[in-house]
Amino acid sequence: MNRKQKISSWNNKILIAIMWIAYLPAGTEGTVLASPTEPGESEPKAKETSEQPESFESESALTGDWGGVRSTLLENGINIGIANTGDLLANSRGVSADVRYANLLEASLTADMDKLAGLTGGSLYIMAIGTHGRDPGEATGSIAAPSNLAANDTFKLFEAWYEQTFFNDRIGILAGLYAVDSEFDAKGTADVFLNGAFGTGLDLSETGLNGPSIFPVTSLGVRVRANITEEITLRATVLDGAPGDPDHPRGTRIGLKKGDGLLIMSELDYQPHAFDFLRFGVGSWLYTADFDDLADTRPNGDPVRREGSYGIYGFVEGVIFNEPDTVDQGLSGFLRIGSADEDVNQIGTFYGAGLVYTGLFPSRDDDVLGLGVTVGINGDKYERALKSAGGSVKDAEIALELTYRAQITPWLSLQPVLQYYINPGTDPALNDNIVGGFRYGVTF
Repeated sequence: MNRKQKISSWNNKILIAIMWIAYLPAGTEGTVLASPTEPGESEPKAKETSEQPESFESESALTGDWGGVRSTLLENGINIGIANTGDLLANSRGVSADVRYANLLEASLTADMDKLAGLTGGSLYIMAIGTHGRDPGEATGSIAAPSNLAANDTFKLFEAWYEQTFFNDRIGILAGLYAVDSEFDAKGTADVFLNGAFGTGLDLSETGLNGPSIFPVTSLGVRVRANITEEITLRATVLDGAPGDPDHPRGTRIGLKKGDGLLIMSELDYQPHAFDFLRFGVGSWLYTADFDDLADTRPNGDPVRREGSYGIYGFVEGVIFNEPDTVDQGLSGFLRIGSADEDVNQIGTFYGAGLVYTGLFPSRDDDVLGLGVTVGINGDKYERALKSAGGSVKDAEIALELTYRAQITPWLSLQPVLQYYINPGTDPALNDNIVGGFRYGVTF
């Protein structure tokens, strides 16, 4: 089966799966939105820095207002955030049946430089993270990460950048240690899911010499944002093409090496006034470094070197309907499609889709129910290389997730989750497996 036939076959299967999800009972009748919520509230950190709250809400954090210290800091332009999130997940089969725990501690400082130093339009952001535990993905054998918290045991500086805006926030220039997934390929509707592929798609997350500049490893770069109109936003970024140090994954590793090349990304977002409950995005990415071809070799047996690696993606997210007399409760959804250079990348095509319901049950207005599916399809070169070496491979990995995040208090959430992996790792030797467990989140 050639690539076009393979993708056409998977397109039909995915369309059926999405239609099946879409026609599940919504649980609560509602009306089509007239004035919906914005789909990406938790999306760009850079945008949020200039929109800090005027006063600290003590009930939103376990440790409260620190005797008025937090409110005083906030009045002077400094916002300190501390949060801890943990995943306890058990899988039935895969590489091994196991129970694993992954933990993420985040400590951030956001500074409004206008209040702090009189620099109008300036924002400073610093985040340190501590990661601990064992990666559930090593037990499942899947390409998609069952837990988007999993990383090496370490404590490091994750982001540290300064942004300056101009012309009443029409233009923003950011420079420093920057996580591109805070703004690029960022879908607020998908935030509830644990599977990492619902965030940055596998067609992008599994690329580069050490991945792109996303959790848990970031690189230095510059990002430019332009609000072209009230409906259209254009972002572009140039970063070191090899974040961190693959040979030394622990600690803060920042280096600019000759062979790293650059990662260049752009994304155009469109949120039309006539349908402002929808947000459309299309993006592209390019690595300038050289990569080994997955299948083609030179006469001496060495792999052919390819100049660069590239890909494109697109998504739509938004509100399907709101419950009567509400603006933040109801059904939302998203759909994402991406494609990557098959000469040097395993995943050639990726699909992700999901439905999210906020406030499904009476008196549980902040609870969120999510159901989603991701599909990573191998490229022809990757499959040809394995088969020529005597191996075998499945065409695609499919992951399903059902989760419910219960907001127990403003600072505590508990979230049971159930995942099902079909063809994990696209390895015929691995059985389909179920992953179950829960996530907790605490804001300090």
